[in-house]
Amino acid sequence: MSHEVLLTMSAPISYTIQIPNPKNHLVEVTMTVPVEAQGESALEVSLPSWSPGSYLMREYAKRVQQFEARAQGAPLATRKITKGTWWVPIADGVSEVEVRYRVYAHELSVRHCHVDASHAFLHGPALLMYVEGRKEAPCVLTAEAPRDDWTLFTTLPRAPEDEGQPHRGFFRADDYDHLVDCPIEMGPHTSYTFEALGVPHTIVCWGANRAPIERMLEEFPKFIEASAEMFGGALPYSEYLFIALHADKGYGGLEHRDSTALLYPGDAYITEDDGYENFLTLSSHEHFHVWNIKRIRPAALGPFPYTQEAYTRALWVVEGCTSYYQNVVVRRADLITPERFLELLGKRYGKLMQIPGRLVHPLEESSFDAWIKLYRPDESTVNTTVSYYLKGELAAALLDLTIRDRTDGARSLDHLMQLLWARYREDGAGYDESQLQAWAEQIAGGSLQEFFDRTMRGTDELDLNAALQPFGLQVEPHDHTPGQAWLGLKHSASGDRVMVDHVLTDSPAERAGVNPGDELVALGHQRVARDTLSNLLKVRAPGDSDPLHVFRRGQLLELELTLGEQPVQEYAITPLDNPTERQLTLRRGWLNGDLGEAPGDS
Repeated sequence: MSHEVLLTMSAPISYTIQIPNPKNHLVEVTMTVPVEAQGESALEVSLPSWSPGSYLMREYAKRVQQFEARAQGAPLATRKITKGTWWVPIADGVSEVEVRYRVYAHELSVRHCHVDASHAFLHGPALLMYVEGRKEAPCVLTAEAPRDDWTLFTTLPRAPEDEGQPHRGFFRADDYDHLVDCPIEMGPHTSYTFEALGVPHTIVCWGANRAPIERMLEEFPKFIEASAEMFGGALPYSEYLFIALHADKGYGGLEHRDSTALLYPGDAYITEDDGYENFLTLSSHEHFHVWNIKRIRPAALGPFPYTQEAYTRALWVVEGCTSYYQNVVVRRADLITPERFLELLGKRYGKLMQIPGRLVHPLEESSFDAWIKLYRPDESTVNTTVSYYLKGELAAALLDLTIRDRTDGARSLDHLMQLLWARYREDGAGYDESQLQAWAEQIAGGSLQEFFDRTMRGTDELDLNAALQPFGLQVEPHDHTPGQAWLGLKHSASGDRVMVDHVLTDSPAERAGVNPGDELVALGHQRVARDTLSNLLKVRAPGDSDPLHVFRRGQLLELELTLGEQPVQEYAITPLDNPTERQLTLRRGWLNGDLGEAPGDS
């Protein structure tokens, strides 16, 4: 819908953002709200509690200061009526109300605002309020950097009235959802631009980093084009922005309709062997979301109830399939080898196998419980839940392999994504997630009832070996030495102290009575320290019994421990001997080439 049509439907709500002193981390927001109807007695103005794409109630209103409202120059007697909503009275004859407030912005995250003397990252849901009942109204935004030598970056469309100044902008948004789905980064940054499929893309970096920009400019267009090829070869936006926030620690990204914000350690590009690859796949993941969630989405996820949870059992599609495709498109772009693609998938399988919660928490329930589990981990999380990112990625791989096998390679998970894309393009509505199985069966040409019952709704082990066999592949233990002693707990160091973080279900530590929060003191009367625990285990064998001394709430306890055998920690996907022609054909189709091919050969 055009801006002109929207403006005839409802008067725009105006916002002004200013940062007078970035050193105090405060952002000043002014809203000007037209009074739409005679006799309208009050407005309710709210700040979201959560961000689309991140399913946790973050309660952004806790950062709001000095909320006030005025009409015709006179202050209004506002009242806070919920944790994030303010009531604003309207007198007769008032044509507009001005709302002012400040937001404290100093949490370095893609889900919050961060302002200091070096830059400002402004995340819409954490900053901009909306008027209840008027989220569909068009919005205009004026944003100004605190310094003239700062540049403002966003994908909000500039309004015709905009003066084209780098440090100041006048923007229009279709509605509130559009407004807050376009983060703003400002600072004295250098930006880098490239084209993919004729569409301009910009990378802007903040913070000390060693990012290989030239390599990014060469390789990012390739995975973007590989993703677009799945959906008809065109991009669903007119420009795209990568905002890369580089810090000393932190990792993550958040998708937006035509941009993404990424948090990544600035030194990781050179200090970690796969540092650049991790950033590449993080970027491909967030970019793939321009189709899978920003447009293709469950009906529950847009329009958004910003002050309450939006429940769905389909986050395994939203995030799990995207996690799978982040590597698929990088492989199709020939940026990693078939061997590396399989290595990454094997690592993910190994990670899943170390989580007892995989046998407790079904994948659909994991999606539904995101609000209380994934984003709120505790000492029992590893035993009681499973990530819809992790298991969802592997479930997506199994579904892809299953469809390819059943159809002799004629169809794949791509075709399910294309079906969802075609349905979205019909009316822009979210899909009925209860139909996902039926649509997958339509693609596969037969029932997938058992597959969905076991993989999405059950807690059976994922049978990756069975799925790989038609492709001439197998999954097997990697770098594993049998007969190693095992405690069955996860620990961390506090100085030289060894503290128990998690005790794994049905492990030697659990049977001995070790608790999360215990301090490990001695094993077999030998001191346990940060640097000694692994050596103490190396000289022992499964079945050995020793006293284990721990401090618990300041009291020294002696526990009887019988060590177990270290389970397999890592897995690798390897080729079977003497594959058939069918296996080779299916494998080449899945891997976009075959094993032993160098980049550029496929």
